[in-house]
This record gives sequence, structure tokens and C-alpha cells, in this order.
Amino acid sequence: CNQSVNVIFTGVIDLFGAAGGLVEFKASLLASHGFATLALAYLGYEDQPLVPSSINLDYFEEAANWLTSHPKVLPHGIGMHAISYGSWIALLMASYQIASIKAIVAISPLVIAYLLPFQLKGRVSDIIPMNESRVLSSEKGSIWRFAQPTDIDYMNPSTASKYSAITPVENINCPVMLVSGTDDLNVPTDFTVKFIIDRLKENGKEHLCTNLSYTQAGHLIEPPYSPLCDFSFSKSTKEGHGYPYLAWGGEAVAHARAQEDCWPKILHFLRKHLQQDTKSEE
Repeated sequence: CNQSVNVIFTGVIDLFGAAGGLVEFKASLLASHGFATLALAYLGYEDQPLVPSSINLDYFEEAANWLTSHPKVLPHGIGMHAISYGSWIALLMASYQIASIKAIVAISPLVIAYLLPFQLKGRVSDIIPMNESRVLSSEKGSIWRFAQPTDIDYMNPSTASKYSAITPVENINCPVMLVSGTDDLNVPTDFTVKFIIDRLKENGKEHLCTNLSYTQAGHLIEPPYSPLCDFSFSKSTKEGHGYPYLAWGGEAVAHARAQEDCWPKILHFLRKHLQQDTKSEE
């Protein structure tokens, strides 16, 4: 290794879902492909509460600014690689132009504040809670897909005192890759993906969106050869909402094929839009 060469990398923040803790396997894998990746915990890690009163976006802005200021990271902007609840945060960051976000991969995306409100610069959002009477029980856990709000007419706009519960994705100015499965039992991705695409199209930004939808894939679309996780224990939803087990969905073969297909496309998308040609300085 030539120690006189200073290699500068593009930065990526990886966000997991609402399970909590520090989850590093995808950040490690992205790093092995040349991205300076920050696995950012935001629930239930060290002094962070597992069920906070709100999601404070100032924390994520601070993390993004820290990453872009790192001497080994290109300062022109970073990417976001996020799944489920983390994708909601990533889309919020781009929608409100928090930090310099150059590209987003949103897997099983959310667009509504339905579990917790978010907070930005001291201002809190509204929340549209899910309809718990529509939560279904199965032998593998609770199915939330049909309980999450999808009535656009009910989604109130921002006011002087509160942000809207609905993410203003029409304000996004960076490329977005959406990855979803038709057998997602947790998030109504047929609604959320269409909502994002329609809002961008209405504002002349449809060219920013790449949509990967996989038949019979479930909620937890992970890197290739990860085993299908179609249900799991969730400490955060147990403590916050009384649902200890959640069903994620997915047919084993179709889900595996989806993971195998989307991963190289995700890497290509990030390289393309983050200009991953590393810069060397003698």
C-alpha cells in the first residue's frame, strides 16, 4: 500500500428500521465496496431511548455534517441507504433539505409519521396513528399493512406550529431508488411507492426516481443470500405499542431472487450518483 496516496471516498449513511440498536452488517458490506459508510443508530443504543417522544432530525443533520467533514470523505454530499423506518427518515432529510443528500436508496419506504412525530429545529410534526382495529393477527405475528394510514385527503398540511405528518417528497431534488415487495405485510408499499412517484411526477421530477418492485418479496429486503426473515420479535413495538411479534412477509424463493437482483443495482445507483470515482492526492 502506498502510504503517500490519500484516497478520498464517497460517504453513505446506513439506517436500519425501528428495531433499535446498532446494526452494522450492511454498512460493513457497503464499506467493502468502497463507500465510507456510517451505520447510524437512533433508537435504543447506549443512552438513546428505544421509544422516544419524537424523532429529532437535528441528530441526523449533525451526523451527516460530521460525515461530510471527515478528511477521508468527499465533501460534496453523501448518500442514504435506508430500510423501513430508516427510509422515512432519509426521505424526510431530503424533503426538508437537511444536509447535502445526493442520493437515496429507500427500501420498503414510509411517507407518514404514524408511530412517532418528527422534530426539526424545535418544531414538531403532526402524527396520523395507524388504525389498530385493522391490525391483523397471524401465527407469525401482527400484520400492520392494512392498519397504516393511506387516506391522502385526511393528511393535514403544515401549519405555523407543526409540520405535516405526510412527508413532502415533492421537495426532493436528488435521485431516489425505491425498493419494495408486493408481499410486504408491514408497510402498504403499493401506496407509499405510488405516492412518492406521483408527487415527484406532478412536480416534473419523475426523472429522479428509480422504482424496483418485486413480486412476492417481503418487507425486509436485504443483501443477497441473507435468509428470509418473514417475522421477528420487535422490542420497540412491544414496548411502545404492545405488539411483540411482527410479520414481514415474503415467499422464500421470490424474496431471495429480489435480494439477488436489487443489490448490484443499488451499488450501481450509489456509484453513479455519488460519483464514486475515488480521488487520489499525492
